[in-house]
Amino acid sequence: MDGAIVGAIIGGAIGLIYAGFMMLKAKNAKGGKYLNQMTSRVLSFEAPQSPDGVMAALAGGVKGRPATLEASDPARRRLVFTDKATLTTFGFFYPIHVTASGGGSKIDVGIVSRGNQWGPLVTKAHNIFLDGVKTTLGVATDA
Repeated sequence: MDGAIVGAIIGGAIGLIYAGFMMLKAKNAKGGKYLNQMTSRVLSFEAPQSPDGVMAALAGGVKGRPATLEASDPARRRLVFTDKATLTTFGFFYPIHVTASGGGSKIDVGIVSRGNQWGPLVTKAHNIFLDGVKTTLGVATDA
């Protein structure tokens, strides 16, 4: 066989093994640690509801998003949502930390990949999830 063909076969096999490993890692990842720490990517906004009102509204899920509530700490007003892998992503954890601010709340929404992913797909998923949180709370989105 031609050396280029052998190289392509070996490269393809390594790529498949890596993708399989990352999917397994993503499937077994747990997001509870994000109750204690926020991710490096964070988008924040203000909402008119009290922190307890925000927690109550988000406890039922985020409108229009398939993310599920994985962990919560109501005393510290923290939640972690997660979604599953798709054809284009390994899935994400979305920690939400809520603090009192003026007459309402400040909501910090983070994102981190369940596997090993960065770039525009992460940014897009973060913005879509943020819009879902805003819609759930009745806050105007940027779109």
